[in-house]
Amino acid sequence: MSNTTVVPPRPIQFQKAMVFIDGTNLFHRLAGAKLRLNSIPGLYQHVAQGRQIVRAYLYTSAPHYEKAEQVHGKDVFKDVRVVLGDAIPRSGGNFKEKGVDALLVADLIYHAAAKNYDYAILISTDQDFARALKRVEDFGCRTADISIGARAPDLLRQSCDDLFEIDDKTLIEKGWASQL
Repeated sequence: MSNTTVVPPRPIQFQKAMVFIDGTNLFHRLAGAKLRLNSIPGLYQHVAQGRQIVRAYLYTSAPHYEKAEQVHGKDVFKDVRVVLGDAIPRSGGNFKEKGVDALLVADLIYHAAAKNYDYAILISTDQDFARALKRVEDFGCRTADISIGARAPDLLRQSCDDLFEIDDKTLIEKGWASQL
């Protein structure tokens, strides 16, 4: 009989995580940096740190999503559920998004209240989500924010348990994005 020690798995491996992506915010950050996204899961897998990803949602409007598919390719959205808000036409062929952030917040809080996850990963630099992250913590969940290509605003920084700021150079080095 050998005296082998078995190391139990880390408890984090038994935790469930959900990802909530502010798609429009992400697309604007990438466009400003002239980057093409290669992998959405790459952005959040390392932050999950071994947690089981239950689901990943991306919130945007149809015009932004269609443009993103042209720039980034359809495959980049594989394994991500896309939730579309409204696009209100404006003059000059532009449009205004309506309800996109509200859809993200509703799902973020609903899934926390339903105990569908232990760890919420938000990908956004929009400080409007700060209060929603605090509400998620009221349900006993931990939170993380991934800020792409910019420093997260102070209110967002203070509202999450874990903060990950990923600059353009890191996106390219990790293979998550490439130059356009």
